[in-house]
Amino acid sequence: MADKDVKRVVAIISAGAVSATVAMYFFGPEPSLAQWQAAAFFTLFGLVASALGYKTSKITSGSIGFLPFLSLAVISPNYAALASVGLSIAGAELLAKRPILKATFNVTQFILAEAVSIGAYLALEGTPLTDWPGTTFKPIAFAIMVASWMALNKFAVSTVVGTATSASISKHWIGSMRMSIMYDLFALPLIFFYAAAYVRFGALMSSALALPMIGMRQLYKTNISLQKINEELLQLMVATVDAQDPYTSGHSIRVSEYSKFISRLNGVAARHVDRVARAALLHDVGKIYSEFAPVLKKPGRLSEEEFEIMKTHSRKGADLVAKVTHFEDLVPIVLSHHEAWDGSGYPNNISGNQIPLGSRIIALADTIDAMSTNRPYRASLPPGIVMAEIRKQAGRQFDPILCERLLTMWSEMEQEMIRVTGLYPEAKESSQNGTSPPLKE
Repeated sequence: MADKDVKRVVAIISAGAVSATVAMYFFGPEPSLAQWQAAAFFTLFGLVASALGYKTSKITSGSIGFLPFLSLAVISPNYAALASVGLSIAGAELLAKRPILKATFNVTQFILAEAVSIGAYLALEGTPLTDWPGTTFKPIAFAIMVASWMALNKFAVSTVVGTATSASISKHWIGSMRMSIMYDLFALPLIFFYAAAYVRFGALMSSALALPMIGMRQLYKTNISLQKINEELLQLMVATVDAQDPYTSGHSIRVSEYSKFISRLNGVAARHVDRVARAALLHDVGKIYSEFAPVLKKPGRLSEEEFEIMKTHSRKGADLVAKVTHFEDLVPIVLSHHEAWDGSGYPNNISGNQIPLGSRIIALADTIDAMSTNRPYRASLPPGIVMAEIRKQAGRQFDPILCERLLTMWSEMEQEMIRVTGLYPEAKESSQNGTSPPLKE
């Protein structure tokens, strides 16, 4: 089903690209000879830039092809630019020997982004760079042209990725936009000066300015690589912790997803949502120590002594997180994720707003996952019982304001639970029954 859906998305994007090209041909400005010459020059540079692609994930890749493509859009805002983009990407796809479906998507989504961005530029009365300085430069039109290209390009990729993986298209799109925005802003003047150099000094000088283009590619690639390494190391650490407890596989990832949902529900700023989500991934990292292994694998009730051992995991986890400079601000959140609103939690018995907001959010997400997934001492509880328990513990274990907002939007929470448990199911289910011991989480 996913393959059929992806093919349908690619067909829609292809139809959009063809329609946009036809509209540009019949209703857009006619290219001049100088603009066709520019298109030929930038086709070559677009091919080189596209061939210097780099992996951004297991199923996506990136390139700096947007630099020559958008430079050409300023010089030649007409169908000559669309022809150049199509030829450049098609050549790069042939060199890379990509499958026909992926190659079709790459070619058509680039053409569509180019056409829409040129349309926005012309609609805002932007003029070709070949007409300057005889006409007035409109920086707003230029900025919107670049922004629309970036947004549409990333949205097309997010749509295919979301369709193929059943992930949220909007979340992937927003995440990719946020991840690259600083580098896209840095590219803005480079696009203009690259185009201006071609118009003012010709192809030779423009070729010399290809060095900053290569530098931009390395900047993008290095940034993506560092982010991938950080994420993969984080996931490896989380997987190692989850492997300690065969009954809670995927727990940390689910808690992270629920924490993001609860954070957004309570108006937490986007940059802080990501930090809370990271802290949630790491909230049980202290359980990696060997003394927790026999306790985690015990299928029955925990003794008081064993529960005291379990209570040390939050402090041990905070100590581990503190060793990573980049995670310094996560330490208080990890340390306090078992503190209770009424002061009855651990390790420091703090209460109310003394508990970091991230810790209060994780505590709620942690308990939701503990109750809604199978445990060795009981089967998963239905959403209604989970909801009743949250209402009961509001003002005791949990922040009452967080609980109130969550319960008001409980139907959305149930949908989130279905989505997340579908993506990250329990690796092992237990049919054992018994009296519920203190929660291990």
